Amino acid sequence: MGSDSRSAPGHGKLLRWSAIAAALVLPLWAGAATASAWQVARGPSAVSFTISHLIFSEVEGRFTRFSGSVELPGESFEEARIEADIDVASIRTGHRDRDEHLVSEEFFFADRFPRIRFVSRTVRRTGEDTYEIVGDLTIRDVTREIVLAASSMGRRQTTAGARLDFEATGLLNRHDYELQWNKIWDGRAVLGEEVQITLKVCLVESEPPGR
Repeated sequence: MGSDSRSAPGHGKLLRWSAIAAALVLPLWAGAATASAWQVARGPSAVSFTISHLIFSEVEGRFTRFSGSVELPGESFEEARIEADIDVASIRTGHRDRDEHLVSEEFFFADRFPRIRFVSRTVRRTGEDTYEIVGDLTIRDVTREIVLAASSMGRRQTTAGARLDFEATGLLNRHDYELQWNKIWDGRAVLGEEVQITLKVCLVESEPPGR
């Protein structure tokens, strides 16, 4: 019978060393493969809000300049670290005089507080494609907790690379952020206190930190 090369001297040690090397290298490779970083694509994304006006009507607005990033150290979105910045001066409500009033000292005071900032604390999965995002929202240097209900449209590949789409909504009380201005007209407050926030976010994959 011919000799079996698998029983050659040293072959067992080689297999053991190969197994040890694989045990050390594969977790590192897997971590690098699953970690990812994403940036908000401003073109297809939107940051908008709605507030009641004279009780029976609403004012809708949006911010046209913003940026944001999402870091995913693993495969689960529950591990996400989310940050976003909004340029206050980019507010648009379809009424020039109102926009100028909103960036004035009586409202956002954009000259002194030019940015709105959001930083996530936790992300919790609430359904197959839904999440609860809890984070800190800072307006006029006042930071309060906000809860966003988010839904994922899924990941897809485009000619520009990988893309993730999300929608999120949340409520805030503007008085919590020292946005106190109001007027009484015909016995009613001109503006409501609660503001509905709606986010449509397109994320495009970027180079992860440390690469």
